[in-house]
Amino acid sequence: MGGELGEAFTLIQSIFTFFGKKDDDSKMAQIFEMHYGLMIHRAKLILKDKALAEDAASESLEKLMKIVGKIGDVSCNKTKALIVIIVDRTALNILKKLNRIDFNAEDELDNLVSSSPDIPDEIISVDGYRDILSVINQLTPALKNVAVLSLVYGLQSKEIAEILKINDGTVRTRLSRAREELKSKLERGDKYAK
Repeated sequence: MGGELGEAFTLIQSIFTFFGKKDDDSKMAQIFEMHYGLMIHRAKLILKDKALAEDAASESLEKLMKIVGKIGDVSCNKTKALIVIIVDRTALNILKKLNRIDFNAEDELDNLVSSSPDIPDEIISVDGYRDILSVINQLTPALKNVAVLSLVYGLQSKEIAEILKINDGTVRTRLSRAREELKSKLERGDKYAK
């Protein structure tokens, strides 16, 4: 690793070494090595700018540091899905800060992500999550993000609010709506219908 990437990685190692979290340091190193390319790619899809994509990836790494203890296998598809959600939302927040989108409504901001691809099929096609994630992928982006972070990854509403930069109450409302839609779709057998 060279240049700025090496500096970012060194900073991550220093932070975890300082706080004495060697296991977390190892996980963050693995996440960085395995998924940084994916993070840049996803951010560039939304931001259309390499420098901004690198900023989004760095901010996403900071968010991942806060929840790294909840991550099991860093190479599994569940972790990739988590990273995709965090990077997509971070990139959208950067667009919002730069006033490159001309609205303030959270739901409209989330709809912008629908122009970028869904969580890649190769991420959800293994790990035994196929049915539930195929239904989750049918949800609106706003509901899909909180559903994956809560139902699949087990994060609390306050953690989700911090990652997505939205109010805790908004997270709980979206999660309730997502659960209702998921229950309805699963009862009807809409697993693969769009």
